[in-house]
Amino acid sequence: MRFSAAPNPTEVRSIELPWGVCSYILKRSKRKSVGFLIGDDGLQISAPLRLSITELHNIIASKSTWIEQRLRQWETRSKQTVSLSTLLEEGKPIPIRGEAYHLETLPARSKALLNPWTKSIAVPTCDSAAQRDKIIEKVLKAHAKEVFTHMASKLVDRQTTAQRLPNFSIHLSSPSSRWGSCNSRREVRLNWRLVHYPPQMIEYVIAHELAHLVEMNHSARFWAVVESLMPGYQEPHKLLSKMNPAEVPVL
Repeated sequence: MRFSAAPNPTEVRSIELPWGVCSYILKRSKRKSVGFLIGDDGLQISAPLRLSITELHNIIASKSTWIEQRLRQWETRSKQTVSLSTLLEEGKPIPIRGEAYHLETLPARSKALLNPWTKSIAVPTCDSAAQRDKIIEKVLKAHAKEVFTHMASKLVDRQTTAQRLPNFSIHLSSPSSRWGSCNSRREVRLNWRLVHYPPQMIEYVIAHELAHLVEMNHSARFWAVVESLMPGYQEPHKLLSKMNPAEVPVL
């Protein structure tokens, strides 16, 4: 088994581990410890400037099982997701709330429109693919904000008076490695690309972040709040762990 590293790395190296040859991207910095990250480019390792390759490989070997598990998960996500631009270039439908939407072309200077009844996104004639993609992303973000706000409201309505969550605000984000976040200012930030996923998966992420309004941890109490907001959250939680937050699900 061989896992490949991405192009244009700082430095590409490889190491023989019990399960096979592992390629990784090595980045040197003034840090004091070794950091591991499984990102869009596979395994990335950050290491202190003066750490020898022999010492580094001893540390990597100690993490062999963890690396194998995470790389397998990364490979699975890579097969199940694709970038939005790639999807558009190939002329494939765009998944929105888990359903296939097709593109329609409008006259130049027309207003772009997402129509849930016809399952379509109408976009004015553009001078370039980049301009088209930008317009589509803007439409999707507007739709995402509307959908997320509505879903959050529905989840809150499920709470009893005794369980009522504190006031919060919904914001869009576009991180490459997470679905959402919640801070002490009660700002719930949701990855706008969730709009591509089925409602149950979107609902789970919102429930997860709303639960952080009262439990800023992942304790048993936290998961009890998630359960109260969304009974049966376990299945969408499992499904999302196999997906890539930076990309679009393959229908």
